[in-house]
Amino acid sequence: MAEAGAEEKICSSERVEPDSLIEPVHDFSQKQPSKQSQLKCPQCGSDRLYKDGLRYLGDGTSVQRWLCRNCGYRFTDPKNKDRTGWKNPPSGLNPPSASYYSCQGNNDPERREPTARKAALTLATVEKQNEKRAAGATKHTAQQDVKGKIIELLWKLERNGRKQGTIANYRKNLMKMFRQGVNLLEPEDCKAWLAKTGLAASTKRNIAIILDKWFEHLGVAWIKPIYYGEPEIPFIPTEQELDSLISAVGKKMACYLQLLKETGARCGEISNLRWTDVDSEQKTVRVKGEKGSYPRMLPISNKAVEMLKNLPKTGERLFADANAMRTCFYVQRKRVARKLGNPRLQQISFHTFRHWKGTMLYHQTKDVYYVKEHLGHKNLQSTQVYIHIEKAMFRNTELDDYHVKVAKTQEEITQLLETGFEYVLQKDGLAFFRKRK
Repeated sequence: MAEAGAEEKICSSERVEPDSLIEPVHDFSQKQPSKQSQLKCPQCGSDRLYKDGLRYLGDGTSVQRWLCRNCGYRFTDPKNKDRTGWKNPPSGLNPPSASYYSCQGNNDPERREPTARKAALTLATVEKQNEKRAAGATKHTAQQDVKGKIIELLWKLERNGRKQGTIANYRKNLMKMFRQGVNLLEPEDCKAWLAKTGLAASTKRNIAIILDKWFEHLGVAWIKPIYYGEPEIPFIPTEQELDSLISAVGKKMACYLQLLKETGARCGEISNLRWTDVDSEQKTVRVKGEKGSYPRMLPISNKAVEMLKNLPKTGERLFADANAMRTCFYVQRKRVARKLGNPRLQQISFHTFRHWKGTMLYHQTKDVYYVKEHLGHKNLQSTQVYIHIEKAMFRNTELDDYHVKVAKTQEEITQLLETGFEYVLQKDGLAFFRKRK
């Protein structure tokens, strides 16, 4: 019985566990915060961490080791200090006197630290590249959507019968805003760009009209800004400056400019000329109206006829399109202005020839309706600007300083007009002409 009691006592002593070895019971009924989400890298403060295996301590226990994805720093949870409770620390990898964030190999360039840091930095680089690639793909998709909408609008304009010059103007302005980073899907962004740009008020008004059609195509409501174009007096060079420019450019460009000077036509009208529109015998060119102008039959001089005969006939048209000719003209104009030492030539554009012709015609005839018909204007208001220019240019000319000629036949009238005489009146079957001395 004594032995049985002793055996029972031993068994009972084995079942009894000391209070110091009993681990606290955790209540898992409440959601515990993630341990990883509470940790941050002591080196850079990032919470983007990887689990980097276990670290075995000198007492036989282990703790979780972490690797920072941002800077590659390896560390252990500093809260492990409370759990170990060492008073006399054994000889281990990191004694309590060391930083509890430190980890074996972190300060050893010959061992694991370079590899770990390189791996972390590689992962961080890959993640940043993926984020950048995703953002770039989103931006590229948005850009393609905007370009597609622009093409849809241009095709819609063409189906509605708009002219190619108008369609090209829409494309040029919309693509210019797109390349400058303007968000064409946001009306306020477009209005802010339009307000800050240094364009003339008349140009802003035209772009606002284009944007009005653009947002109408997108089905986006917006309030069109109002700009009032202020009229400007165009630059009028002397005839000598025009002739010096014509004589200094290339053969084809010289013929192009000579036709602009003699006809006063728009550059697009000259670019659209075909060889069948030129009558060398009658010394005329048949101009098809552009931008609402009337078609016209315009006279040209013997000089212009000879220049046309010297051009090679490589196709139906005499010249390239207006944009190509304009680009070539800007290059040659700059060279000629520098060569002749006359910076005023830089102000001459294709449309300057039209302004010069309108002013000279009114000065010779004093007939605003004749000038209107010659230039193809539909509105007399467009022609009246040359009256003001002519009065300003010739205000110092003596009124009685003229050569006077009288013509009886059609040949005499034609000869006088070609030599610069202006028609004054007709009386008793005679036509009177005058020309300033």
